[in-house]
Amino acid sequence: MSDTTDEILCKGILERDQEAFQALYEKYRDTIYGYTLKLCGLPEVASDAVQEVFMKIWIKHDQLDPGLSLKAYLFTTARNYIFDYLRKAVHDQHFREHFLQLYTEDTRGAMDDLLYTRQLEAIKMKAISCLPAQRQLIFRMSKVQGLTNQEIADQLGISINTVRDQLVKASRFVRHYLYQHADISILLAIFCHIYTH
Repeated sequence: MSDTTDEILCKGILERDQEAFQALYEKYRDTIYGYTLKLCGLPEVASDAVQEVFMKIWIKHDQLDPGLSLKAYLFTTARNYIFDYLRKAVHDQHFREHFLQLYTEDTRGAMDDLLYTRQLEAIKMKAISCLPAQRQLIFRMSKVQGLTNQEIADQLGISINTVRDQLVKASRFVRHYLYQHADISILLAIFCHIYTH
């Protein structure tokens, strides 16, 4: 049933056809996992979201409409699950620390286009400016200029172990500074932005 249209699969699920349900699961499982993983960055949460989405499809099958986009319904359900999770988790200390670590170590600029990250970026820059001179330089060379540890060591005439040690200490300080100074509403606003785009 791999090539069966969503409309036919939807009709099958309405009739409690387990083959149709399995076909739908296999068709969209990986796509929904990738989508939810991109939203939250947490593999275990993304896996839970996939299970929740399809469990809801099966339990609330009577709410399905073959005339509407089943794919859109799946993705909306997945997005709602992730948003509900983030809305609750953003108040959890370990989650905030995890998110801020991802943000601190984001060297690809993956979040640069988010309006709300400007506020976090300002706090991050303030944190970097508080670092000792050499540590600040090494951190900027790594995170801003994108140089490797070896390139930094060669340019500054120091050992690569020193570079690694300074980066670990700098990242730890910046992450802690963000955690102490970033308003929880900023983090939630970022997730709201992701959720609605």
